[in-house]
Amino acid sequence: MPSGRKAAVSGDRNRAFRHGGRALTDRDSEAAPAPRPDTSAFLCRPFRRAALILALLMLYCLHMNTFDNIAAPATGIGGAVSIIRISGPDALAIGRRVWRGRRELGPESRRELLLGRVGIDSALAVFMPGPASYTGDDVVELHCHGGQSAADQALRSVFAAGCRLAEPGEFTFRAFVNGKLDLAQAEAVNDVISAGSDLALRIAEKQLDGVLSRRLEAAYDELNALRAECESHLDFPDEELAWEPDVPARLEALTAQLRELYDTRDIGGALRDGVSVVLAGRPNAGKSSLLNRLLGYERAIVTPIPGTTRDTVEAQTVICNLPVRITDTAGLRESADPIEQMGVERSRKSIAAASVTFWLLDASGGELEAELAEMERADAVNRIAVWNKIDLVPERALPELPCPAVRISARTGAGLDELREAFAVMVAKSPRPAVPEVAVNARAARLLAEALELLPEATARFREEEYELAAIGIRTAMNRVGEITGKTVEPDILDNIFSRFCIGK
Repeated sequence: MPSGRKAAVSGDRNRAFRHGGRALTDRDSEAAPAPRPDTSAFLCRPFRRAALILALLMLYCLHMNTFDNIAAPATGIGGAVSIIRISGPDALAIGRRVWRGRRELGPESRRELLLGRVGIDSALAVFMPGPASYTGDDVVELHCHGGQSAADQALRSVFAAGCRLAEPGEFTFRAFVNGKLDLAQAEAVNDVISAGSDLALRIAEKQLDGVLSRRLEAAYDELNALRAECESHLDFPDEELAWEPDVPARLEALTAQLRELYDTRDIGGALRDGVSVVLAGRPNAGKSSLLNRLLGYERAIVTPIPGTTRDTVEAQTVICNLPVRITDTAGLRESADPIEQMGVERSRKSIAAASVTFWLLDASGGELEAELAEMERADAVNRIAVWNKIDLVPERALPELPCPAVRISARTGAGLDELREAFAVMVAKSPRPAVPEVAVNARAARLLAEALELLPEATARFREEEYELAAIGIRTAMNRVGEITGKTVEPDILDNIFSRFCIGK
């Protein structure tokens, strides 16, 4: 290691890294050296931030009233069974007040379903003592008949016995506060509930099991160790400290691991939100026939009359294990009919907003040039050309296109597998998407992007022995990673996340 520290960087560069939270920007390299900052104040800053976050979290817990008793339906109204969930310090006492059975609810009957009554309805009851319950507090569940009246009566009796209605996501929030789940796992609860395909469900279950959390926890711990390595040079600025030569290599390896997680954002978004697919083309190209074929049932009216579809028709399906929101649109042409023309305008807007467009071309028609010109004019980002009606002209030579193209027959189903595979390759980069170990959501992707912007610059600063700047960058990246699992999250973020949950979850 060289005997002396290199000259201090300029004050402008210090401020750019410390306050911007972004990569350092090189300003005038000949600027006068800035005075050494007060190292003791720098080292105290993390503790002040941690104390502030802890205080804000405590205030948020008070705002959410996490110390009282809450109740809500855990199932939708109208099913065969309605479950009323109670959680809080007095959950067992409240359960005993409203439910009567041959055996009494209590520790000796924990996790047993007991038959009894709530009001005039027969009901099962189960007691789950904390901290082994879902929320970490005592939990009682009442399983009533699913009719509206039975569920309402049970809920009213629970409120009268000392509960309040739970806020959206409050049961899961209590699990987070009590250390049963971290924030990434809490988000996975919602993903499990809303999963639109088997693949989406499997990934959500893995995240709920902590697969993503363990990788982030390991990254957080490694960043913390590397931060300590930097700050040791600030604690002993006049000492000749030897540092491990693999520190920059460790930072680079960690950056690669975080980038691997970040690169799952597209498949994660597709699985959570569904892929928007629009069927576009000229009238009578076979869009409605393809919609019905992809769905497996008759959703759209199909006739030989051009212009039958005058408005968008939407449906949901699964293609190659990816949830899809598919939209059939009016055929694109100029029309004197004002109603049809309104439908055409809606079609163009749908095409512009789509994630993927299946552009249908009539392989049997005589206006191929006009159809191709219409496709090229359209504002479609990800486009698959679909040569339809190929059963009518199986030997016809078709022009080469600059986008992926498949030959199908919506009438017979020929070529549909090739279309599905082309779609999967466009969205998931694979004709048969495998189950990735993790797939991050938009919030995690944003935080990972911020960390990834900081770490290469922090690595460079460490190599240049600018340990203060390296430590600031590593600590900021560490906090971004910690936000994903809730280690350093602030109350407004928690409110935003848990407000998306249903009441009773």
